[in-house]
Amino acid sequence: MPDQSKVSRRKFLGGTVAASAALAAGGLSAPSQAFAARSIPAKWDMETDVLVVGFGAGGSAATLEARAAGAKVTVIERMPTGGGAVTRSGGIIYMGGGTRLQKELGIADTRESMYNYLTSAVGYGADTELIGVYCDKSPELYDWLTSKGVKFKKTFLAGKYVVPPTDDGLVYSGNEEQEPYRTIAKPAPRGHHAQAPGFSGHAIYTPLKAAVEASGAEVLYNTQAKALVVDAKGRVAGLVATSNGKEKHIKAKRGVVLTTGGFGANKDMIGQHCPAYKDCGVFIGTSGDDGSGIRMGQSVGTDVRLLGEAIAYNAIYGPHESLVKGILVNDRGQRYVGEDNYGDWVGDLTARHYPASYLIIDEKIMQGIPEDARKALQPDAPVNGLVAQADSVAELAKALKIPVPLLENTIKQYNEMSAAGEDIQFQKNAKYMQGISAGPFYALDFSPKGIWFVTKGGLKINKKSQALDPEGKPVPGLYCAGTICSQIIAQHYPGSGTLNGQALTFGRIAGQNVAAEKPI
Repeated sequence: MPDQSKVSRRKFLGGTVAASAALAAGGLSAPSQAFAARSIPAKWDMETDVLVVGFGAGGSAATLEARAAGAKVTVIERMPTGGGAVTRSGGIIYMGGGTRLQKELGIADTRESMYNYLTSAVGYGADTELIGVYCDKSPELYDWLTSKGVKFKKTFLAGKYVVPPTDDGLVYSGNEEQEPYRTIAKPAPRGHHAQAPGFSGHAIYTPLKAAVEASGAEVLYNTQAKALVVDAKGRVAGLVATSNGKEKHIKAKRGVVLTTGGFGANKDMIGQHCPAYKDCGVFIGTSGDDGSGIRMGQSVGTDVRLLGEAIAYNAIYGPHESLVKGILVNDRGQRYVGEDNYGDWVGDLTARHYPASYLIIDEKIMQGIPEDARKALQPDAPVNGLVAQADSVAELAKALKIPVPLLENTIKQYNEMSAAGEDIQFQKNAKYMQGISAGPFYALDFSPKGIWFVTKGGLKINKKSQALDPEGKPVPGLYCAGTICSQIIAQHYPGSGTLNGQALTFGRIAGQNVAAEKPI
């Protein structure tokens, strides 16, 4: 009998169903037995070269690249239709470094500027190697998308938008023009908005889906991955899936690409890994974002990264910029962030520290809000509703149960900075500072219940989109892309469209590399 102390961890995983015990011994949180790795079956029900799990942005990109390399590809999707989070997105893809659209609109951008902005804007935990790959691949991603039928209108919409209300093709979607980032890197708009008014995620996915269908790839809907299958050498050789209540063992001769999303729909995992976001009100994703793919990855020894982080949108700017002229205060009447900051900066601080948060505006600001948007600010609004109105700041403070002198002093200081044209506290852009002095005064609810969130931690990958074990070694036969894995986003979300951009970028890379694997 072999000395078990000399058997590799991966071989051990390949030779037992009880993978969770090995993971616990290795310091990782053990996946549930429902997702524990399986050994090679006596007979495979299906065979393919590349098995892609999940049919969203990352899965589409991986499929198209693997097919372009000549591999036979099977895609399994647990839902009746594909799409995933991209179809619920604003339709922006964060690309730069001199894309064709940027050049056609006369906008100068460089790979260096994009890289410097991203590495600074994502905060601690930045994977600079993956950010570098993302920037390198960005211009060609734009050309690849247009070749697949994704359309971008050749227009630039000035201003700052989480999602533009128009079908314009290029916008500022991050903090590029805010301090300190405009000093660190020359600002350039990098939010490439797929051509459709407002939320246009479907304008990205629909042509990609059509391209996948035309490529000859096999797509199996209502088919859910349950467990990865590992051979005696520790290589991922396929998986077990269920369809119509029956199990199928699907062999992947070249490898498996997991693109199953994050874990925002799993309240238990949210509570375990990022409880700061438990009160965020709106999850951006699908019920399929339950963390099962992450747990399957862990079951074969894949390391995890940044599970405690989430994107938390609480943007004050939106389809109009009037609200940015107000001030955001906590339950002590104190400002805690520049109101023109990207929504994730605002949302993260709010979710973590300020269960009571209010945007204070005056009548002048209120009148600057378009009438249709003003109607949405009513007391019964589910998000950012009106919580108090008063003829004086003191009366407003009392209604909010904020000490009157504190709110009065905050507004006094803000008005003085507005008159001087400089926000010495948070460097808010002077164009948004007009003071708060024209009663009546209003308070809007900006508590965590109005925050839109997406988990951003997950399985660890390298620049080839290979899943990595805790020692930084590739898990043979396993690739990942999309919100199932940690890619370029760290502490902060740098701009709208980055989730779509990284899913497409690393999905393409995964498809290219898995198709080049030696078949088993």
